[in-house]
Amino acid sequence: MRLSRAVGAAALALATSIGSLAAAPTAATAAAPAPGGEAVLGAEPGAYAPEVVLHAAGKGMLLKERRNGQPTSWQHADGRKTPADCGPGIAAFGDEVACPSATDLKIRDFSTGATESVPAVANRAWGNAFSPTQVLATEKDAKGWSVLHLLGRANEPRKDVPVTGSGPMSTYAVVGSDAHGAIFEYWNPAEEGGHGHRYLDYATATLRELPRPSGVDAAYNKVALGSKWIAMLQFDDVVMVSRTDPSVVRPLSVPGPKQIMPVGDWLIADTTSGWDDTVSAYPVDGGASRPVLSRLDGPLVLGADGGAYGLSTAVGSGRWAVNGISADAQGAPRVREALPLPTRPSDRRSIAFAQGDLSALHIDQTQSVLGYRVSVAGPLSVAQAPAWRCDTSPEDPSCQHAAARQGGNAATGDGRIVGLAAESTSCSSGCVFTAYVREARTGGAHRALKLPGAPQWAGIETASGRHALIRVRENGTDRLLVLDIDAGKVLDVKPASTAGLWGSLLWQPEGDKGVVAATDLRTGQVTRRVDLGSGCRPYELQANGDWFYSTCSAEGAAAAAYHVPTQKRIPVPFIAEKPHGAVQLGDGYLAHDGDGRLDVYNLRSGTAVKEHRVDEFAAGGPSIGFAVDRFGGRLAYLAQDETVHVVGVTGSTSPLAVIDQSVPGTLDSRSATGRQARWWLSKPASSWKLLVRDPASGISTVVRTGGETRGAIDLTWDGKDQSGRAVGNGSYEWTLLVNPADGKGGQHSTTGSVTLSGATSQAGRPTRP
Repeated sequence: MRLSRAVGAAALALATSIGSLAAAPTAATAAAPAPGGEAVLGAEPGAYAPEVVLHAAGKGMLLKERRNGQPTSWQHADGRKTPADCGPGIAAFGDEVACPSATDLKIRDFSTGATESVPAVANRAWGNAFSPTQVLATEKDAKGWSVLHLLGRANEPRKDVPVTGSGPMSTYAVVGSDAHGAIFEYWNPAEEGGHGHRYLDYATATLRELPRPSGVDAAYNKVALGSKWIAMLQFDDVVMVSRTDPSVVRPLSVPGPKQIMPVGDWLIADTTSGWDDTVSAYPVDGGASRPVLSRLDGPLVLGADGGAYGLSTAVGSGRWAVNGISADAQGAPRVREALPLPTRPSDRRSIAFAQGDLSALHIDQTQSVLGYRVSVAGPLSVAQAPAWRCDTSPEDPSCQHAAARQGGNAATGDGRIVGLAAESTSCSSGCVFTAYVREARTGGAHRALKLPGAPQWAGIETASGRHALIRVRENGTDRLLVLDIDAGKVLDVKPASTAGLWGSLLWQPEGDKGVVAATDLRTGQVTRRVDLGSGCRPYELQANGDWFYSTCSAEGAAAAAYHVPTQKRIPVPFIAEKPHGAVQLGDGYLAHDGDGRLDVYNLRSGTAVKEHRVDEFAAGGPSIGFAVDRFGGRLAYLAQDETVHVVGVTGSTSPLAVIDQSVPGTLDSRSATGRQARWWLSKPASSWKLLVRDPASGISTVVRTGGETRGAIDLTWDGKDQSGRAVGNGSYEWTLLVNPADGKGGQHSTTGSVTLSGATSQAGRPTRP
């Protein structure tokens, strides 16, 4: 599960001051390499702040990495990075972290590696502050008031110094501390006005009451400690109190500050003035403010040098880093980059994969769909630069819908992706669902097709070429729709539990004994039947060439694959409890999403062999966390760090085949229509050749050739040969020869007939869809 980037500033400040006693999680163990090869698509850099929380600033920085549950660690600008055993502990300042146990308080200095122990004292609880020589502890007296003590560290001879001064406190919280003192917010419900702030001076072990807002029977709502001043905020009014002489008070007016911290004789304030994110420095004695940071994310932290540190971007730089603000020799505020941070990647939310073409939805300051090319021959690799993209904008508002998360998406295998989206996020009473089809290239054509009725739910089962199989639920009844995305038509299939789509064939159960029948969507006729050997009516059914996957119940009973050429039924060693999506069938393998893991089972040997396991991926089902390339023998999954991993499967893929075609029987080259021919392929081709043969003379003529092709061979024949010479009118036999890009299965040949008449014209390629 991925963490939200939205964390309230108040919660961050509280976590910073109080800390956490929970043990930090350990990093996940890297997955073993996939036997069939693996390629990684790096994360795309984003514009948002890295998902880290700053807890302390010294020679290094104590950071909690919120993305993927990484542990809190101390990080230095020279590259050193050390996990903090107890996170930020009960208190952290500079490079030191205090970690409590039942017997002692261990204080670790991450810059030197030194560790010291302060023994626990009976009936004393550890406070949330310490100095280089003492540690804060507390106990309850006979009346229930909190009594404070400063316990000596190893280099302090006084081992227990009671804190004196000011009035009683029932409860308190440390809201800021440094090497010389700490600020407390305290409560005493039994007394009128029993809510305020006090300052503890470590050197004298005394508490001093801090001012209250004038005319308001309450405490200041923000208080921050600096090396010279204490800043106290109520609404837009700030009171600056001198740490050395509390009688010295300076009022400041700052417009709507969200964060404040004194630095030298300046107040650093992150304000909400207009739409400006600038963080400015305000002189304590009045005068013009100065911008110091462009943006701030999370809390300002008091550093060991008295500076203010925060996850931010400096003025004139869009790079996120931990920047420190300190006073220079002339007392003016100065910004320096204290710790560079890796760029936060944009969020990837869904992926589609077919014919070696991979697309992903990216969410950053806008939503975009980016497409990448995976190798289809030779070693497995993926190009890191996008081959195409679309960006959601007023000119292209439907861009992100082609990679929709709500209804899923799928790659068609012929250079298009199709996504499903609803007009509303709540469809309990029915919604208008729309299928968005987009050509996977920059500036590619796109169209939107509305589904009939008002389903409560709709999702894409799969897509293949010009068809998409969509499941809808309306009034408690499931229906399967076949969408012809070329014609823009929806074919309503009668209520059915399951179906599989491959090319022009729609496979559905026939009877209750395990037989499935294929309806050719071009003619509406049943053209093939296969007995899956299960003896049951399939509850879930998937088809991929000569491979099938089925179950006998919603609980995954009798889950098995079936291979037509070998007539072998292959039981699988898992229970597929989740119907419709937990298992995806590829060309001779299965991908199973279960219990937070993704398992790849190789079926090509005739048995189900678990070939690869992924323990850390963005679970969520097909098109969200993983995608099977049904037309190429590989799969991809989205890791929690926003990288995409493309995984190969050992063994040979199925032979290349033409799985659908649209070829005219007659061709009049004088007509502007009816001259387009298209063949959909089961996997990428390295080259192809189209010939026509005159039956009377036996002479064959090459009319077109092509190189690497992914998905479909698409051409318009003008009645001329490859050299531009006219082919005579008459009846011909055509032959398409296609060579597989992966070299598996040999050359494929398919034939048909065409009658040619009329004059010839120049070939051209129409725009689809």
